Amino acid sequence: MFLEKNLQKILKVFAKATLRKYQPQIVIIVGSVGKTSTKEAIYTVLAEKFKVRKSIKNYNNEVGVPLTILGSLSGEKSFLSWLKVFFKAIFLNLFRDKNYPRLLVLETAADKPGDLEYLMKIISKKLLKVVVLTGITPVHLEFFGSINNIFKEKTIPFSYLDKDGFAIVNKDDCDFEKVREKIHSKLLTYGLSQDADLKTQEIDYAETGLKFKFIYKNRIVSSELKGAVAEYQLYPLLGAAAVGISFNLSLNEALKSLRKYQILPGRMQKLKGIKRTTIIDDTYNSSPEAAKKALRALVDFPFGKRKIAVLGDMLELGRNSEKLHREIGEVLAKLEIDYLITFGEEAKYIFDEARKTGFPSSQSFQFEDIEKAADFIRNLINSDDVLLIKGSRAMKMEEIVKKLSVNWKYE
Repeated sequence: MFLEKNLQKILKVFAKATLRKYQPQIVIIVGSVGKTSTKEAIYTVLAEKFKVRKSIKNYNNEVGVPLTILGSLSGEKSFLSWLKVFFKAIFLNLFRDKNYPRLLVLETAADKPGDLEYLMKIISKKLLKVVVLTGITPVHLEFFGSINNIFKEKTIPFSYLDKDGFAIVNKDDCDFEKVREKIHSKLLTYGLSQDADLKTQEIDYAETGLKFKFIYKNRIVSSELKGAVAEYQLYPLLGAAAVGISFNLSLNEALKSLRKYQILPGRMQKLKGIKRTTIIDDTYNSSPEAAKKALRALVDFPFGKRKIAVLGDMLELGRNSEKLHREIGEVLAKLEIDYLITFGEEAKYIFDEARKTGFPSSQSFQFEDIEKAADFIRNLINSDDVLLIKGSRAMKMEEIVKKLSVNWKYE
């Protein structure tokens, strides 16, 4: 722990010095869900016009953010790898790297109170151009205690924006009026709701993905997100287009770039399953609101005869864990879902509440062993079934996907 704390302090000093020297404009992504997908979409838009660096994978904490600023991809624990990081940091500050990016797109995470304040103190206010808020929902309650504490943490970056900066907010996934009180800069909103500045309409399912229309002011542009199966997968594109507009790109320019955007593995990714089934791989992570959205999307899919929900534990919910898992069970029981399979100690509350709320006992099954769950599902499924597989990252639900799909790939 002592070594880790000192390592963070050294990285912070080097990162601040590097920013001071190179003066890049900075885009911050903050929120409870969808940060990595939004970061990838923003990078896709900005990289067409600017020299941009993005956070690698989900390097979004006290170590990952400074590593991105320094341009070091190695955060391994070996002594040699850290020597390379520090030599590069020293080089950046003693000499001038003509290839240092003009823009940095930084994903920032907050697993506990104080995390964002720490990260924001690395960044000079005059360098911060845009803060994107993807949403505020109940996550990491084990450490935050309440949604109000999450709200306080997630809105911290707005106080670092000056009046010429841009706050870009997903209007659908937060208490917007409460968020707006924290904003003293320019503001752009996005969402599926029709009162957002940047919005969509005429969303249609197609074999290749979702077709839809983007609307901004008086501009309407048709587009498509290949491989998409749920309307909320459009949020990263909307947020990215809003960032493009904040950098004076036209809506057409932003959407042209977004044609290159691809849905990330494990985020509602549509895969071919064995026995001619369809698997929706949503195993990267899970939280209460994300699980509810995914289940509603499962019901709305225009494909698949039987709808099967395979759900693992949602972790880091603290004393609210049982209650929040039971809420998922209650919601699920009211949806037209054919089978429920749960895996894990906490997911048993989903199973129990679904049955209590009327979900048929003959169509619901609970497992404590992931191998047994996968084997059971393999025997259960028939041609044209569609399976939603979702759980927190630590539950390794991708192991079920791996056993049931014919084209599984996880990065």
